[in-house]
Amino acid sequence: MTRLIARGLSCGYRERLVLDGVDLVVEPGELLALVGPNGAGKTTLFRALAGELPARSGEALIEVDGKALRAEGLHRRERARRIARVLQGERPAWAAPVRDYVAAGLFAELGWFSLSGKREEEGVEAALASAGARALADRPVTELSGGEFRRVLIARALAQGAEALLLDEPVAELDLAGQMAVLDLLKDLAASGAAVAFSVHDLNLAALAADKVAALAGGRIVALGRPREVLTPELIQRVYGSPVLVGDHPALDRPQISPIPPWSI
Repeated sequence: MTRLIARGLSCGYRERLVLDGVDLVVEPGELLALVGPNGAGKTTLFRALAGELPARSGEALIEVDGKALRAEGLHRRERARRIARVLQGERPAWAAPVRDYVAAGLFAELGWFSLSGKREEEGVEAALASAGARALADRPVTELSGGEFRRVLIARALAQGAEALLLDEPVAELDLAGQMAVLDLLKDLAASGAAVAFSVHDLNLAALAADKVAALAGGRIVALGRPREVLTPELIQRVYGSPVLVGDHPALDRPQISPIPPWSI
């Protein structure tokens, strides 16, 4: 079982500090939603947890079966065995077929120049199916819509077979059915024992799907807990500077957030 840990984590870029003393644990079997305004540091936190960005102080740890390892100290291929990432701004650089793009997720297991066998090919097909991208398999990635490409990125992450997943805006550019399908997949992955965290701007999607919500603002985690504990009118007003009403979802025991537009006040 894999657990991701930020302990007193501070990091940033050049002379700009983005995260300041962050404490967070992404537990196996848990789906965690990371929310916060633009520029709060959500992507930076995921980069640090994945070992891509060195800590200035504190540490980012990957704990595997009780043994904690510094994320940034692991070889890139070893990190890829442990953590799969879906990046927010990735765009295809060449017209590779979708199936080949997803197969790149096998890098951690096979290396760049090894040939895949039947088991690996079946893993790629299973990843495509799980991400709802099987029908796209033979199309060039450069000819996909934004939402279709998001599915391909998720399929590539699944092909890695990692026990921890960090997903930047995985439902961005997806229609309603696509959003629900991806969140359903993330919930299934967490239920299977994976440690899964995703960033999202839509607070209602965080409330609807997440086991826990972490609110990031000013480089710090300002609230962490169940959706009802975190997504309160007071917290949302403080973090986003926007008034909301918080009620009950009509069908689920989950909060539902309704913005109060300034033109109605």
